[in-house]
Formats: sequence, C-alpha cells, structure tokens
Amino acid sequence: MSDNTTTITPPSSDTANQRVSISTVIGLSYQYFMSNFPRFMKLVYVPIILWVLVEVVQDFFIVEYNLYYDIKVPRAMISASFAIVWYRQFLLGSKHATYGQLFDNVLSPHVFDIYNFLKSITRIIITSILLFVPTFMLSLFALGYKVSQGMIVNPEVIQQVAIKSTTLMLLLCSPIIIRLSLYGAGVALGRRRMGIREVWKKTSGKTGTLWFLNLRAFLPISLYSYFLTWAFEIMADAFSLNYIWENLIVNIPAAFFTFMMLAIVVGANGEAFKLIFGIREKERDL
Repeated sequence: MSDNTTTITPPSSDTANQRVSISTVIGLSYQYFMSNFPRFMKLVYVPIILWVLVEVVQDFFIVEYNLYYDIKVPRAMISASFAIVWYRQFLLGSKHATYGQLFDNVLSPHVFDIYNFLKSITRIIITSILLFVPTFMLSLFALGYKVSQGMIVNPEVIQQVAIKSTTLMLLLCSPIIIRLSLYGAGVALGRRRMGIREVWKKTSGKTGTLWFLNLRAFLPISLYSYFLTWAFEIMADAFSLNYIWENLIVNIPAAFFTFMMLAIVVGANGEAFKLIFGIREKERDL
C-alpha cells in the first residue's frame, strides 16, 4: 500500500468484522511502513526534535541547577500526536495525515465541546483510578510480604516492587487497554458515534488475537532499540562526552526507533481496525 494506491471504501460485509490474521496484519503493517518511509520521515522529524529537546532540557536542569522534572507527560503527548497522525495516514491517506489536520479535527465545533471534553477527562480519571488503585494495593501487599520475611525495605526495593506490580496490572488490564487503542483510532478518524460499548462488542472473542498482534508488532523493534541504545550509552561513556552530546548520541536513535515501533504498532492496529470496523469515505461523523 502506498499513497498512490491506497483507496478508501465504505464499510461492508466484506471489509468489516473479518477474521484478524496476525501474520498477515503484521506483514501489511511493515509493507505499508516501507512503502511510505519518506512520508514517515516527513511526519517524524518534528517529534524526534521535540523528544530529544525534552531530554536535553531535563539533563540541563539536573546538571546545571540540580533540579529534576518528570518528562513522561510531554513525551507521552509527543508520542500520542504522532501515533494519531499515523493512524490517519494509514486509514485516510496523506491528505488527512498532518498535524494541522489533527488539531483541526480535535478543535472542530463538531468534535470539541464542553460535554465531550468533560467526558474525555472523566474517562481518563476513571481509567487511571482503575489502574492505579489495584497497582497500589498489590504493591502494598508485596511490600508487606517482604517485611514479614525480614527483608529491609529501601527505595530500590520499593522501585522494583512498583515496576513488577505495574507490569502485572498492565498485563491483566491489557484487554481494556487494547480496546482503548482501537477506540482511540476511532477518535482519530472523527467517529463520534463509535463508543466503548461498540468497540467491546465487535472485538468480543478477539482479545488473544489483538494481544499477540500488538506484542508481535511491539517486541522486535523494542528489543533492537533497547540494545542499540545500550551500545550508544557505552560508546558515549567511553569517550567521556559532554552531557549534551551524550544525550544527542543516545536519544536521537532511541527516538527514531521509538517512533518506528509506534508506526508499526499503529499500522497493525489500523489494519485490525479496518478488518473489524471497516473504513468509509467521509472523514468524520457530523
């Protein structure tokens, strides 16, 4: 698929609710990524610059002023913006896949109003609570067990418990998270009438397939990125580079492979979305 050959067709019995083949979907995602690599580079260079800039500013404040600020939120916003634009690229074509089009869709009077805004905030709060409270309780239980076994609890132990508890909860909640990603694709396409209930109904019985689909899309490039970043960190330490140069050497390739991984995962999710929900000609619900 490429910009010259991709067509948008209305949903029908042939294009919606089809069986999702993991190998086929992953193959199509990689094929689309390679055939649209120039478009990927055009969409990704600004997010990479912002990603690296956030890292450099964080290191600057730590080294120069001994101040620390959490960069998870700005990085998440940068990643989410790229992911949504690539969703639109994959499902609607390059005409609708610009950051300007994204913000136009979000700020449109048909999409952005107080009710939708409050509903989105409420959904985020509820999802955060549903993830945080069980994770917190599980962490307390694990720490209590370690204390009962005579283990000394220090910040390192607390961090290890928190990471394990968070990972376990993400795995347990993965059916919800996967469906939220498909719902996010619907939002990116302007489908106001597509709710969580419809997503859940149409993906019933497909949880395992969708889970392994995301795992196969995510894991290979993630491992490659991890070891490549590790190698660049060793190289930067060996040359005793200034923290800014070290940051650039490590984070530019790390950011590139992060967004490449996002593009593959989004492409796989987009293909699954197309098979389950179908695609149509109009950009958004009125």
